[in-house]
Amino acid sequence: MKIIHLIALLVVAGGWNLRAQTNPTAAPAHAPTRIDSDRVDFDLNTHQAVYQGNVRVDDPQMKLTCTHLVVYLPESGGRPNRIVAETNVVIDFADEKSQKMHATSDKSVYVYAIQNGATNETVTLTGNAKVENAQGWLTGEPIVWDRASNHLTATNQKMIFRQNLDGAKTGTNLPPGTIQNIDRLTLPPSQP
Repeated sequence: MKIIHLIALLVVAGGWNLRAQTNPTAAPAHAPTRIDSDRVDFDLNTHQAVYQGNVRVDDPQMKLTCTHLVVYLPESGGRPNRIVAETNVVIDFADEKSQKMHATSDKSVYVYAIQNGATNETVTLTGNAKVENAQGWLTGEPIVWDRASNHLTATNQKMIFRQNLDGAKTGTNLPPGTIQNIDRLTLPPSQP
């Protein structure tokens, strides 16, 4: 049984894409996730992979860099149910309209769970948390992105729009006093 867990851990943590190849010319259903770092430790007892130093995650849906990354896998294998990135966290991704999003924080915690048939998937940014795109930026402590409902929630937030609320774009040099306080921002649906 331990070899199955090792293979599952290596598949997710190492970024290998294992799939049945019935049509060798068909594109893969999902491109692999690649994780590079200076050092990695696999703990088969706790089902964790701990990456340290110059960590870089290259996934088809996003890019992440940090200093320390811990990936938690369920005992039965499969999709990671918790990922913690710490120190100089930078996350870049694009929405379905190809709009680039850039997030930074001291710590980022990804949690995935299915409870009562509903998918719960969140990313929580803490410590100098900031999310920005072409329309502006948002800071808060914490910033929580609920990927299942596509909502971004920030506490103690400050937001600057690079366009007026009526849709007219402003210049790149924003005048003082353009900070807008917003409790909830709806994002476009995430990519599968």
